[in-house]
Amino acid sequence: MSEEILEKEVSAVNSEEIVEEKVTAEDPEEKKWKRRKAFIGDVVFFVVSFIVIYILFTIFPPYYVDGNSMNQTLKNRAFGFGTIVFKPDYGDIVVLHGDSGKTNDNDFIKRVVGKPGDVLEITDGVLVRNGEEVKEDYAYYDPDYTYRSGVTQRIELGEGQYFVMGDNRFHSMDSRSFGPITKEEMKCKMMFFLWGKKR
Repeated sequence: MSEEILEKEVSAVNSEEIVEEKVTAEDPEEKKWKRRKAFIGDVVFFVVSFIVIYILFTIFPPYYVDGNSMNQTLKNRAFGFGTIVFKPDYGDIVVLHGDSGKTNDNDFIKRVVGKPGDVLEITDGVLVRNGEEVKEDYAYYDPDYTYRSGVTQRIELGEGQYFVMGDNRFHSMDSRSFGPITKEEMKCKMMFFLWGKKR
């Protein structure tokens, strides 16, 4: 009786060894497939991530401010993100294409203060739009800048024309110098700033 039990145990052990040998024999192929599957997964993840990042940065381009024309709202080197999907409106801070020929080929940032059909009157940076003076809490008038011309600039905006100015009214090259712009000359509208925004 004990001999039969012993034979059964030996037989069971031998069966387990055979199964283990089969599993061991299959392991290299299985590991190879797992490595290949992991590699394919990594490649797909990288490609998809690249496409998503590219699309995000195309639709929501990053931008940093170079200069002081938007003081006191934005500091020099302020950084944020904009969107290329927008309809310009009063108060929007927009980035303009430098290759428009209006500046020195660098992109620049200004605020929209006039839209198609508006009649603007500007005297020493103070804006009157369609007969009413515009309250601009963001506008900064440098107290150390003593020159005042007292001359009123009158502008009538035609179809598709916008007027932009820097918040730093005495230290900004804007539509007062180069005239109205079009939507096509706007690179993006700024949505938010990660740093450098004073108010």
